[in-house]
Amino acid sequence: MRQPSAVLMSELFELVKLKAHLNFVEISTEEIAARTGHSQQAASQHLQKLEKMGLIERRRTGLRFAVKLTPKGLDIVNSEYVQLKTAVEGKTEKMVFRGTLFQGLGEGGYYVGLEGYKRQFSKVLGFDAFPGTLNLKLESPLQMEQKRELRSNPGLKIEGFANGKRTYGGARCYRATVNSQYPAAVLVIDRTHYDDSVMEIISPVNFRKELGLKNGDEVVVTVTT
Repeated sequence: MRQPSAVLMSELFELVKLKAHLNFVEISTEEIAARTGHSQQAASQHLQKLEKMGLIERRRTGLRFAVKLTPKGLDIVNSEYVQLKTAVEGKTEKMVFRGTLFQGLGEGGYYVGLEGYKRQFSKVLGFDAFPGTLNLKLESPLQMEQKRELRSNPGLKIEGFANGKRTYGGARCYRATVNSQYPAAVLVIDRTHYDDSVMEIISPVNFRKELGLKNGDEVVVTVTT
């Protein structure tokens, strides 16, 4: 992911202060210029660049614009936040997540079973993944924020590939244990239909069968960063 310049980052930070990562916020280029100390012309150019990079969306409302950070823009801000937090507080070695098991869309088994992914999981994680994912719903806003923080870490890279029929996107893995004993990995997919309220887990273990888990059961996942 291409990082914006320090000047553009300052524009993103100001938008976050205005809560533009949550909803569209009406603001003029004069207001952005006053908040950042740039000229109105420069502020306008910066917003155009951020939009072109896919980091913000803009909607015209009369003489003003309504601006909102895209998921990609928020990821970059979160990444900067995590780096600063790590520099000040030191690296967090472990993260603990608690979520409730739910039935996914059934795509996990298909994708995890593809040879292009299977080979990489085995090499990177040291185990052959069960063809399916354990899908957990994170209920707490704090847990969702922690998931965003996890995504800002580099993790173990899984490369995308093509098999002659279609192209498959990349992903990242984070080593973990389930219920403090079973080896696993949190899977963060580059192109996913899930948001940060969902955690996808892969493992050599069929947890539903091994642990007798059913939808609605709580599962504890400890991630090593």
